[in-house]
Amino acid sequence: MKSTRVAATTVAALAVITGLSGCGGDNDDHAASTSSTTTAAKLTGSSAASLPPPSPTHPPAPAPATLDDVNCGAVTGGNGATADVIAFASAAGRPGCTEAFTVVADYLGVPRTGDAVAVDGWLCEPQPDASVPHICVNQGLTIGLRGDAAPASPPPPAPSPIRTVDPTKPPVTTTSNVPPEPPPTVEDVNCGPVTDAGGGSRTVIAVGTAAGRVGCTEAIDVATTYATTIAPSDAVTVDGWDCNAQPDADTPSVCAKDGLVIALRAN
Repeated sequence: MKSTRVAATTVAALAVITGLSGCGGDNDDHAASTSSTTTAAKLTGSSAASLPPPSPTHPPAPAPATLDDVNCGAVTGGNGATADVIAFASAAGRPGCTEAFTVVADYLGVPRTGDAVAVDGWLCEPQPDASVPHICVNQGLTIGLRGDAAPASPPPPAPSPIRTVDPTKPPVTTTSNVPPEPPPTVEDVNCGPVTDAGGGSRTVIAVGTAAGRVGCTEAIDVATTYATTIAPSDAVTVDGWDCNAQPDADTPSVCAKDGLVIALRAN
């Protein structure tokens, strides 16, 4: 009797489990069918689903790190003082220490007047900053000298020699055996006759002097005016010429002006 009851209980339990399994299978099929239908609607319908966020395996690139100034080391200037070569950081970046040392060495190695000067493509010059008195810049990059190192100053110009007289030595006299060349000789010119107030004839001579020689046209005009003028004395001024008689039988009258001479000879 007891054995029969256990068997019946076992059969009933199996029936319940079987029923539950059957119900579960139907629900799963329905859920899968419903999910497939929903997904298809989202992919083909008018309201597509939003895209998933970026993959956590590809994060955005980090922001660039902030640059700091770099002390590249000490250097000695042409003036004998030392300074640290500083590669300053800026929005344009930071120069490398190798280039900084090259530019600074070329800047300090030549005597400078203090004006801005191009060195290896950089513009180097003094600045009014006691801590960094010299800088070199190039396209936003800056190299500074923190200290007293500087280019040597150019040497002053050589003074002009001062010539003095030695009182113990007599003056030197330059002599030459070549005589000086005489000035050119200006020849007299016979400009022709003129008639005086008394009807006599005079010959007009343009006399050659150290000042030159008057032209015949002017000589004839002056001589004619003088010879035909009746004056209370023998001295007459004609167009700026001083004309007068002289005690010379061959050339009794002359006119002179600015070293030039017109002679009126008797015929």
